[in-house]
Amino acid sequence: MAFHIFRREAVYYWRRRTPRALAMLFGRPHVSMSLRTTSHTAARRLATQLNATLDDLAMLADGSDPHLTQSQIETMLRAVVDRHLTKLELVALAAKTDPDFDVAKAKVRDQRAYWTYLLLDAQGVTAVVRDQDRERMAAEGLSEADIEAVQDHLAMPRVNELVPTKHHILRDMIEGVSATPTAMNLAVAQGTYLRGMKLALAQSERRYGGARIEDDGLVDRMLLAKSDPRMPPSSIVNPPVDRPDDPPKIDTPTIPQFIPMADFVKFADRVAQQNDMDEHWDEKAQRQAKSVANLFVKFMVQDQRILDLSLLRQEHVGKFIDFLRFDIYKHYGKSVHDERLTIEQLREKGRSVVQAKRGIAGGTLNRHATFLRQIFDHAAARGVKSLESIDLTKLRAKTRSKNKRARDQRRKLPIDSARAIFRTPPFINCAGWDNLGHWGEQGGSRIFHCALYFVPILIYYSGARREELAVRWWMTSSSTARDASRTST
Repeated sequence: MAFHIFRREAVYYWRRRTPRALAMLFGRPHVSMSLRTTSHTAARRLATQLNATLDDLAMLADGSDPHLTQSQIETMLRAVVDRHLTKLELVALAAKTDPDFDVAKAKVRDQRAYWTYLLLDAQGVTAVVRDQDRERMAAEGLSEADIEAVQDHLAMPRVNELVPTKHHILRDMIEGVSATPTAMNLAVAQGTYLRGMKLALAQSERRYGGARIEDDGLVDRMLLAKSDPRMPPSSIVNPPVDRPDDPPKIDTPTIPQFIPMADFVKFADRVAQQNDMDEHWDEKAQRQAKSVANLFVKFMVQDQRILDLSLLRQEHVGKFIDFLRFDIYKHYGKSVHDERLTIEQLREKGRSVVQAKRGIAGGTLNRHATFLRQIFDHAAARGVKSLESIDLTKLRAKTRSKNKRARDQRRKLPIDSARAIFRTPPFINCAGWDNLGHWGEQGGSRIFHCALYFVPILIYYSGARREELAVRWWMTSSSTARDASRTST
C-alpha cells in the first residue's frame, strides 16, 4: 500500500498528485501538508485517512456514485456470518472433546461475547457499558460478574488492536463485492463486520443446545432417498480379488478450500503479466483481460451470489455470457463510468436503448471467452480444480470468416466530406501555431506542418486508422531513440 509520506527533518509530510477531477479546482499538480508527527506509525495511519478522503472527493467531483448498494452490503454480511459461524462451530466441537468440558460455562462465555459485539454494533468501536445496558443485561439473566466480564471484553479487543477491525480485512470485504474502498465504504464495512459477528455469536443454542434447523426432516429425506429404486448393475462384473496384503481403504472426506471470488482478479493480473513477459499480449489486450475479469467477478457476486470461487459452475458462466450477449449495452467499456456501475445498473442501461444496441459483438464476445479460458486454466493449475470442468467452447458466438480487413469493409469517405476537411484553416490559412482551428488574416496562407496537417493527409491516402498511424509513429520514434542510445554508448 502506498502511503505517500516522506520525512523532512523529524516531521512527516503527506504529498499526492492531484486527481484529474480536482486538478482544475485546486489549480496545482500536487497537494501536500504536514502531518505534525514524528511517529512513522501515526504518519501512516493519518496518510491512509487522507488518501481515502482525497479519493472520495475525486469520485464525487467526477460525478460517480462509489457507495455500496444494499445488495453488496447484504452480500458482505452473509460472508461474515458464514465465516464466523463455521469458525465457532469448529471451536465448539474441539471443546467438547475435553473430558472437563462444561456446557453451562461454554454458554456463559458465548453470552458474554454476544453482548460485547451487540454493544459494538450499537455504539461503534468506542462502545461502553451504560446504565441502560446494565439493566438490559440483568433482565436477560446476566449476573453482575457477567456484566463486568462484558466490560472487560470491550477493552480487550482494543488492547489487542482487533477493534477497529484491521484495514486489510475491511478492504478485502469491499473488494470482494467489486466495490471501491472509499472512506464511507470502509465505515459501512466496519459496521457490517460487527453486525455479522453479533449474529454469529447469537447462535449459541446451535452449538451447545443441539438446535440445528437443517436437522428438521433430515431422517425423512434419508429414508425417502433409500426407497428410491436402485440403478441396474453393470453387465460387466469383475471377479473379486482377495488381496490381504493391501492396506484397508479409508474414505477421507475432502473439505473444499474457501477461495474468495475476488482472487479471480488476482489470477487475471498474473495471466496478463505472463503474457506481457512472453510478448503475447500488448497493453490493450492486458487492459481488456483485466476489465472482463472485473466484470465477471462483479456479476458472480452481485447477480449469482457466488462468493467462493470453488463453487463456480458451468451454469453460472453461461448466465454471464448470456448477460454479455443480450443484456449489456453494446458499447460497454467505452466510458470510464461503466466499470463503476452495478450489474443491475448495467442492465437498466441496456434496457434504456433499442434492442439493436444491446449485447456486445460476436468477435468481442469470443475474445472475452478466450481471456476467461486462459484465466480458468491458470487458476486450475494452481489448485482451483472446479474450473477445469467449465467449457467455454459451446458458449462462443458463431462469426463469419472475414477475407478482408475491417477497414476495407468500411464505407469510403464521400469525396465532398473529404474536400470539406481540407478546406479548413489548418490546410489553408490558420491563425497561429497555438490556434490552428481559426482562420488567419485575410489573404494569408499560414500553414504549420504539424500532426494536425499530416495525419489527415495520411489517413486520406493510406486508409489507415488514427490508432495505427499513432502506433507506427511510436514504433519509429522508439527505434530511433534506441539507435541513438546505442550510438552514444
